[in-house]
Amino acid sequence: MNRSILASLVTLALVAVTALGASLADLQKSFATHRETAGTQRDEQLTKLEAAYLGGLERYLEKVKSSGNLDAVIPVHDEIEAVKADKDPLPKLPDTAASELKSMRAKYADSRGKILKTHAETLGALADKMALALKAQESELTKAGKIDEALEAKKMREGLAAEVDIVAARDLLKLGGQGGSARAALRLRRYGDNLEVLVFYDRRGKISMDSPVVNVREETGKKKELGDTKAKVLGEFVGAKGYEVDPYVSLHQVFDGKDSGKFVPNEIITDFKHVEAGERGLRLSIKPKAVNPCGVVGQVIPPATSKGTYRISLRYFVPKSNRAIAGFYFADGTYSPIGGQHFEKSGKWETAEASAESRAVADGMLFYFLMAEGKKIADGGDDYVVLRELKVEHTRFAAYVQQRFGDHGESLEANDDPQKQTLLISNGQFVQE
Repeated sequence: MNRSILASLVTLALVAVTALGASLADLQKSFATHRETAGTQRDEQLTKLEAAYLGGLERYLEKVKSSGNLDAVIPVHDEIEAVKADKDPLPKLPDTAASELKSMRAKYADSRGKILKTHAETLGALADKMALALKAQESELTKAGKIDEALEAKKMREGLAAEVDIVAARDLLKLGGQGGSARAALRLRRYGDNLEVLVFYDRRGKISMDSPVVNVREETGKKKELGDTKAKVLGEFVGAKGYEVDPYVSLHQVFDGKDSGKFVPNEIITDFKHVEAGERGLRLSIKPKAVNPCGVVGQVIPPATSKGTYRISLRYFVPKSNRAIAGFYFADGTYSPIGGQHFEKSGKWETAEASAESRAVADGMLFYFLMAEGKKIADGGDDYVVLRELKVEHTRFAAYVQQRFGDHGESLEANDDPQKQTLLISNGQFVQE
């Protein structure tokens, strides 16, 4: 069946490449027919497998009942009811379940997984061939001057890649493992950019920082594709000690225009496009009669509840002519300087950075002027500092379990609500460590 389906799509692709004989409607209709055929075949195989499993369970139940042991009967009875109720995934078998029942479940899960994988491979191949056919149509229609139809072909091709069942099929194939040699254990979401990855067992069969990871489409919350990670192992994804992290940049602002971005001033005079020593930046000075001049940069650092480590880097200028303002610093919600750093070198443009772990519940930073010894805010006068660039990067992460998988790739549990997901890693370390 799979070979015939793929052969048909190859023919469609060749037709699209060589001529305009097959319209977009024809291609779409043919693809829908083949997709429906593949889905029907999968459903028939699953129904047959389920019936066989139920038959085996019912025969085994009669055998167990004859022993008169109620504790042995209950797991079998519950399994039959779960299969009849079409629960997916099936509930985890209790540890007290007999080895024969566990073996039956394992064989069923393995066979079911193979059926789903075969269907996913077929659907993925169908989608690839359809995309090739649409790309060819797009090119030929463009050459023929039929721009509206070419745009429609492009729209169909781009929409195809986002269709839910096709995305699910590709994710299922990723779940199958790294080159077929590993098993997926978890789907993990890291705090900050909320990227998700499949986490596979390492070579020892454990979940460790050496566990391979594969980027997948995000399922938490609004289920949007948020981006890709370059990480190849879990340690890189969460920034564990000894691993080169794939960081998340929560802010990168160059203050060379009329936009201060996330930096919101309070009782501070801002002068945009200020030129100082050949470079342009955001000039910051104290408003007359100010009581608490500061700046707020919201939602850029990890809070203590999702503990992580972050780094701020910046380029700044402090004039030597300042009399009261000695420099400035950024603070977290504890009002203490981030990384204990004051930025007070003066007379030329400076590049600096500071790193810190989460300490406050809030996820924002505060900007404060650093007053010279014996000076007050009211003494600020015409003093100022210039901020050219500010960057915030998350380098160690908290990570949460979105989904767990069984020994045969079956889903044991899944939770799309970020508030209910289990914390597995905090600040780049397993929580049990």
